[in-house]
Amino acid sequence: MSRKLVEEMRKLKKDKLFNELDTSINDLFELRTKVSTGQLADVSQVRKARRKIALLRTLINEIEE
Repeated sequence: MSRKLVEEMRKLKKDKLFNELDTSINDLFELRTKVSTGQLADVSQVRKARRKIALLRTLINEIEE
């Protein structure tokens, strides 16, 4: 993740972060399905999606504290 993207995400409201988290989790599911069926050539997308989910969860936890 680029620093610009992280800073943009920090400015988002809690509701938008939850929506983005839901979308990212669904995207990760689709990526894993494509990997298992052999349709995904760039497997590094799974790692990027997992990192994005971790970042979103971290930001949500920071807001809740």
